[in-house]
Parts: sequence; structure tokens; C-alpha cells
Amino acid sequence: MNKSTLAYILPLALFASSAYADSSKTIAVENELNTVINKLISTATLNNQLLTEQSNDVQKLMIEDGVKIGISSRRWLDSEVAVFKDKYGYKPTELYFTSDAIAILVNEDNPIKSISINALADIFGCQSSLKSIQWQTVSPVLANNTELTQVHAYSVNGDLSAHRNFTKMITCYDGQKTATKSLNSREDLIDTIESKENAIGYTVYQSQDKDIKRIDIIDKNGESFGLDHETILSGRYPLANVYYMYLNLELTKSSLSPQQTAFVNYVMTPEAQQTLTDNGFIDLPAAAIERNKVVLKQQQPEIQGGYK
Repeated sequence: MNKSTLAYILPLALFASSAYADSSKTIAVENELNTVINKLISTATLNNQLLTEQSNDVQKLMIEDGVKIGISSRRWLDSEVAVFKDKYGYKPTELYFTSDAIAILVNEDNPIKSISINALADIFGCQSSLKSIQWQTVSPVLANNTELTQVHAYSVNGDLSAHRNFTKMITCYDGQKTATKSLNSREDLIDTIESKENAIGYTVYQSQDKDIKRIDIIDKNGESFGLDHETILSGRYPLANVYYMYLNLELTKSSLSPQQTAFVNYVMTPEAQQTLTDNGFIDLPAAAIERNKVVLKQQQPEIQGGYK
């Protein structure tokens, strides 16, 4: 798509000037998204027209400071929506932006099909003193297995630099250590797991990884979830973050600047989705992009159901 036409896809009424200083240039983002958002701004050739403001409370910036675009993994509370609506007269517009997820990989010959959050914490988490873990204690399926022995845990160095959900579980503090061995690349991780029957590893999920065995995750309620776009975007997969793009946008008469409108449209293009994938995030499925366009009144809904 020609980037020069992107600004004209949304209704022209969206281009009204903002009453807030810099609100026409600012995108509020959570810290771990800052690098990839700036790459998107660059590839959209909007470098000198938009800037990011990092915050752990994107909602506050949109309510109190009048920021028009905010990207957050936390959905708005009802109380925040009420305050926003009281101030602006309408609710914030919610769009899907991207997601990330952690895949747990094991050797193809390992009969385990799912693993609990608690077991993952025992295997990959940090301890004051290390202790060996036997596969027979990891899952009831393996209780009588005589072929597997001690669990060997692996990861990729720097793999989680932009992904916070799983990071909390495996972060070591003073006096703690981990038994997880860090490898240099994703290829090294996959090769190691494929060659070692007792191996288990974690890595950022990529949908194109078809040949390595991924196992389901059992949440704290005992329910098991596999890795796919629908489960991730629904928020049910325990080791995932879903990121939403929120707009201060009254579709009938407001309020984004031309450069902000261009950005909103650009992030739904194949080029932008590839940039997200290249940086360890997950591209949006076609149904989610269609849902965004329906919300923005760029097209009429064509299917029943879809992502909600």
C-alpha cells in the first residue's frame, strides 16, 4: 500500500486539531513496546511527525493528558472508561494491536502433553539452592516412566528482552540462581531439544515453528490451553500478553491528527505485521484485522462471531 494514501483511509472528520499540547504527535506505550513502536514509526516514514511516551499507566495519560493513541496490555477498567466518557463524552476505541507468547518445547519422544504453571516455576524459576528435578515428578503422565531421568532446562540468551509476563517467573534476585542453561540462538535451542530426550526449553512463540513439539499449559485452575491465535487473543493462554491500541476517537467528528491516522492504518498492513513478527511479537490474524476495520467503520462486518 502506498503510504501517502494511508492518512485518507479514515474519515476526514478525524483530523480535527487537538486541544492538548503534543497530543497530535504522541503515542503512549508500555515500556517493552517502545523499540518496536519506534521501528513502526520509522517504516511508516513518520519519524519526524510522531513520538512515543513510555508509561506503565497508558490509561492515565489518555484520560488526564489528552494523549490520543495508547498501546497497552492492560484493558481499561470500567471505572476508567466511566471517567474517560465523563470527560470526553464517548468511550475509548479498542483495537487489537499485537500479542506475544512463550512456547514450552520438549523432545518429540517425551510423552508429556501439558505442564502446569507450578511445574514451570520449579524447572525454570530461581532458587537459593539448586536441586535436580526428575521428569517423573513433573506430570502424572510420567510417574511410571523409566526412560526419562533428570530434567535439563534450556533457554535463548536475551529471548525475553521485550516480553514481561514469563520474565517475572524466571527473574533471579540476590542470592538466587537458576538451573536453566542459556544458549546463543533459537536454532541452538531447537537443535538441543531435538537431540536430548530429557530437554525442555522456553522461547518466544513463532507460528511458523511446526516441526518442534510444543506442549500445552495448565493454568492455576487446572485448565489446559494450547498455542494458537484464537487462544492467545482471547487472553486464555497463561503465558501470553495481548496488546490493545486505544484511541481517543469519536468516529462522527473527532480528533486524530493526519500522522496519527496514518499510523493507525499502517499498523494493519502486511509490512507492519512483518515488523512485529521480526521483533518477537505475533502478527494479527485476518479476522482480528477485519474486526479492527469494522470498529473503525472502514468496512462492514462480513462474518458472524470472530474475536470479541
